[in-house]
Amino acid sequence: MSDALLWRLDDGGMSFRYLKIGHAKARAQVRREIERSRWLAARHMRVPHILRAHESAGFVAFLSQTVPGVVATHAEFAPGMLAEAIGRGLAMLHALAVADCPFDETLRTRFARARRLIRAGEIDATNFDERNRDLTPQVLLDRLSEQRPVEDLVVTHGDASLSNIIVDDDATIGFVDCGHCGRADRYVDLAVAAQEITQNLSAAAARRFARAYGETRWDTSKARFFADLYELF
Repeated sequence: MSDALLWRLDDGGMSFRYLKIGHAKARAQVRREIERSRWLAARHMRVPHILRAHESAGFVAFLSQTVPGVVATHAEFAPGMLAEAIGRGLAMLHALAVADCPFDETLRTRFARARRLIRAGEIDATNFDERNRDLTPQVLLDRLSEQRPVEDLVVTHGDASLSNIIVDDDATIGFVDCGHCGRADRYVDLAVAAQEITQNLSAAAARRFARAYGETRWDTSKARFFADLYELF
């Protein structure tokens, strides 16, 4: 879904490798993914292991191993069990020492990114959720700027959709597309994951997700805020 190019390489065995190449503006995206994936791997998180990276004047590329498992939307677990596994996986990620994380994904950074995307005309409001369908990207950003909550910073994945969550046979969680990992409010991840669990599994599964994560008092207003901010992602 980025401007990068991605290939899956079949080595003839039971595993695959992935080659990702970014030209032009995608170079920065791929560079972020390399450095943040390596940072997470050094802290024993299940993320793609970067086998080789290359940067030249024209492109940035890396070759990585597969994270064992399948995308969460294809995992063969009961909805509640899958939701709980995702909750535990995000809790482990968020438990990393935030003071050691060099990557800034706070609201200041995300608002600045949204402003650049809006100016470039790269946000399509027709893709907004129905609740925001009558808003322009600029109006939505202005509204969010006025509602800005106090941030509770942890180490986040930054794009915790189900398509970026990998589930192994033993319900161990891994993460891919880690280019937006960084210091941010925990609801950057929780809001997106809960929304997709509700849509793809059920509301009951989303409640089990929150309990497994350890969020016994779900902050509805903050979840709504970060779900709306994700529209500008």
